[in-house]
Amino acid sequence: MSHRLHPLQLLTAVGALALIGCARTGEDRTGEAARPREQALTPEAARAKGDTLLREMSKNAGTSQAFAYTANEVTEQVINGAKSERRATRRVIIRRPNALTFSSTGGAVWYDGQFLTMMSNTDKVWARGPMPPTLDEALDYLSAEYAVQLPTADLLYSSPYDALMTPGTTGGWVDVQAIDTRQCDHLAYQNPQVDWEIWLNTGRRLPCQIRIKYKNEAGQPVTTVTFSDLDESPKLADDTFTPKVPADYQRIKVLRHGSVEDPNTEAAAKN
Repeated sequence: MSHRLHPLQLLTAVGALALIGCARTGEDRTGEAARPREQALTPEAARAKGDTLLREMSKNAGTSQAFAYTANEVTEQVINGAKSERRATRRVIIRRPNALTFSSTGGAVWYDGQFLTMMSNTDKVWARGPMPPTLDEALDYLSAEYAVQLPTADLLYSSPYDALMTPGTTGGWVDVQAIDTRQCDHLAYQNPQVDWEIWLNTGRRLPCQIRIKYKNEAGQPVTTVTFSDLDESPKLADDTFTPKVPADYQRIKVLRHGSVEDPNTEAAAKN
């Protein structure tokens, strides 16, 4: 018997497809206990410094052809006004321009330039949907066609700066804080939909942590993702981005949002 699910249901089973945090709770969660190493700047200077750091991060992250990292994520859920937390740890591998995979105990996801394959170990099911040929296009397509919003997708584009700094975004550099054992520049920004903060290491300015508050959602839930174990020269096997689904897992179908007609992806959907 065939099941038809909205992709959010499968992605929740896989782990919410939130790619891209050690959990930080209590008073340490917002970093109040960390002592800044520099004095506070004027708003103009803070904005300029934040912009410079974000552009440096964007250049370094966007030009990396292959890299891997661990993402520890804490996601707030608001149900009937009560908040709870969902935690997940994933190993993520990227190869530009058209390959991505991540895995956790709950399941795995593979993108190979043609398809997005999602597998849930919890429910022993898997699904596959057609995708555009580049990672940048695939991230846009996932949002438009499958109505799935990834908390840290902006960091995976070839230009994270352009993805992050939308019209109406304001903010800048705040201070220096410790994330685990790393000293990181702390930046904070606001726009009408979300407030977001990012911590960049003081070396290549790559992300240590990102936190997003969804202001237009009930209870204004917060997602925090902490990055670790970065490998900028991973040794990738030939089948790294090939789906590995156990034979006894059931294939299910996913519903597309259907906002765009694309002959290429429509043809690929028949496979």
